Amino acid sequence: RNIENIEYLQELKDLVSKLSIKDVQFQRSISDEMRSRLMRNALCVVYTPHLEHFGIVPIEAMYAGTPVIAVNSGGPKETVLDQQTGFLCDDNPEAFYSALSKLVKNPTLSTTMGAA
Repeated sequence: RNIENIEYLQELKDLVSKLSIKDVQFQRSISDEMRSRLMRNALCVVYTPHLEHFGIVPIEAMYAGTPVIAVNSGGPKETVLDQQTGFLCDDNPEAFYSALSKLVKNPTLSTTMGAA
């Protein structure tokens, strides 16, 4: 196991505790079947790597019929159709919040984008 991943997982758990966020589950080393099920049932997939050369995660999400919210750089610029199959955002929390809130406020939009 990668020590960096272990440390990051602990940081996330600490943040959840600090912010008193309920109903958070961290899943490690999930099966392909479980990953597919989670993607199919998600409101969206948030993909944050900046300047990722390709990134398979957005492709997997769109294949599952789930819209993607991603940084407007690198591979997602080639795969995510902004406002159609998801949202391409500036690399800042406010932009991601804006995109995510559109889907939370209008889950039908998620279904429409997922079918595009």
